[in-house]
Amino acid sequence: MRNKTQNKIIHVSDKHVIILLNTNETITIPIHELSFVPKVNDTVEVYQNQNHVVVCPLPQSKKLWILITSITIIILFIIGTTFLLFRHPDRNIETVDSQSSQQSSYTTSDSSVSSSSSSSTSTTNSSSTKDSIIDTTAEELRDMENDGTLKTGQLYHFTTKLIRQEYWEEYSGHFKALNTYHTIWVEASNAPITGVQVQIKKSMIEGWQEGATVTFTVKIMEDSEKFQFWVATDATLITTPTEEKHTESTTQEIDSQAILHGDYSSIAGTWRNETGYELVFNKNGLVKGGQISKAGISNEGVIGLDVRTGPTGYGIEIYPPGISIPFKRFENNRLISAEDKSDKTKIRIIAGQNAPTSSEQVFYKTD
Repeated sequence: MRNKTQNKIIHVSDKHVIILLNTNETITIPIHELSFVPKVNDTVEVYQNQNHVVVCPLPQSKKLWILITSITIIILFIIGTTFLLFRHPDRNIETVDSQSSQQSSYTTSDSSVSSSSSSSTSTTNSSSTKDSIIDTTAEELRDMENDGTLKTGQLYHFTTKLIRQEYWEEYSGHFKALNTYHTIWVEASNAPITGVQVQIKKSMIEGWQEGATVTFTVKIMEDSEKFQFWVATDATLITTPTEEKHTESTTQEIDSQAILHGDYSSIAGTWRNETGYELVFNKNGLVKGGQISKAGISNEGVIGLDVRTGPTGYGIEIYPPGISIPFKRFENNRLISAEDKSDKTKIRIIAGQNAPTSSEQVFYKTD
């Protein structure tokens, strides 16, 4: 009887198994003649003569030897690969540097790759950071935030005043990146009631007081819901509140909350436009021009008044400094948006039942 090893079971059914011999021949054995449970891909020993065939599973010692041999081959492969990698150190350095800095430049000489990459990266990154900071204002940033053009990751530089200090507090929200920050409020003329929020490290605001002027560099960050935050990376205190008191009296201000509660003292006086119409207010409301029946305020701080004049009525809108008036103009027999040429440094009033079409319709305070 001959001994044949390294034979493999390639098929198992309820009645028989098929074995692929190491000679690439196959034999079929009734399954009831086997003394073990066969599985496809099992390696077996086959003993056969002209009249009888005996099939035995491969002994565990041989399977262990095959496993050890396979592991040895894998280890040798890993060692060989590591050796080849260390044979090209300059190429590896170049690959890592190219991934870590897209602004680095390399020479064609392998011997100068390291020094050239280091100096180029340092110079380029320094100038890139400086050039990427955009000078702007708090008002322009808020407009960009509202129209969706504020760029996440961009650095912006602007100067403004600190306001609403009683509402400064530690950040509380789901955006974990700001868990160690404070929320403060700064002035923007197109948000006259609330101002805008800046997130900043507590250590950077020690000794700050409402009314002081600060120059900020902020980076725009956003959370998983695409809500944007102004996060201060640098802040410099320019003036204290006492240094600016002499200029505050010259700035026109509207006491919006007082107006909403029926006190019109902050706009009391005569208002006139270039067409000759007048509106006169005292602390209780209109003295000339009708009776105010309702008051409200928009998100931008524009105050709207409903005015009754007998059986009819009209609307009055009071615009704080810096807020644009939505003028209209006729073109091809239809109204389209027009440029606001009013004096945005002043409080302005428009009145009527339709949108204004000319800056001559804008009321300014005359006394």
